[in-house]
Amino acid sequence: MTVQKVTPNSPPHFKRFYVCFDSLKKGWKEGCRPILRLDGCFLKGPFKSELLSAVGRDANNQMYPVAWAIVEVECTDSWAWFLNLLAPDLNLEDGFGFTIISDQQKGLEIAINDVLPRVEHRNCARHVFANWIGRKKAKSYEFDF
Repeated sequence: MTVQKVTPNSPPHFKRFYVCFDSLKKGWKEGCRPILRLDGCFLKGPFKSELLSAVGRDANNQMYPVAWAIVEVECTDSWAWFLNLLAPDLNLEDGFGFTIISDQQKGLEIAINDVLPRVEHRNCARHVFANWIGRKKAKSYEFDF
C-alpha cells in the first residue's frame, strides 16, 4: 500500500493498493499458460479511482485472477508501479517467454516497454476490430478478420 502526505505534518492519504496472494502466484506459475491479460476499469462511488488487474489463463482456458491494484488514476506511472510489483511476484524478470494482452490502456504500452522490455505485447483482437467500426472498409475486413 502506498500513502502520501500533503505536508510533513498532515496525516497520510491513500494513494495505491496492490494485492497478489501467494496461492494465486503459485497457481499461476504451476498451472497457467505464460500469458497475462492486463486491464483497468473505473471504480464508482464516493471514492473515485481505478482498478488494475492481471488475469491469466489456466489449462482449461478459464480465467485465473493473479493480481489487482487500486490506483488514483490510470496513467504510465500507475501501470509502471503495478508492473514493478507484479514482475518479481511472478518471476517475469525482463519478460522473455511471456505474453501480455491488453486493450490499449492509457500509458500501459510505455510502462510495459520500461518494466518488461522483452515481453511479447499484443492488443486484444476484439478491441482492434472495434476500432475498425465506422471506417469505410470495415465490412471488407470483417469477414477476413
